[in-house]
Amino acid sequence: MQRQILFRCPRTGTNVEHRFDDERPEGAGPADSYVPVRCPACMSLHFVNSTTGRLLNEPGAQPGSTPRSA
Repeated sequence: MQRQILFRCPRTGTNVEHRFDDERPEGAGPADSYVPVRCPACMSLHFVNSTTGRLLNEPGAQPGSTPRSA
């Protein structure tokens, strides 16, 4: 079975849909982990949280992280 997530490409600002297989192989990492996803909008590799759909560098994506001001 597959589930669909939606994330925003940080380069183009385009909403991107991606499907993950819910079946996890034995010995796989935790369900709340970041996986590489090839973005069709910019053809780059983004790391997306397989549970929440948030990007690795997105503010608030990591527990305990706080956005920094420039």
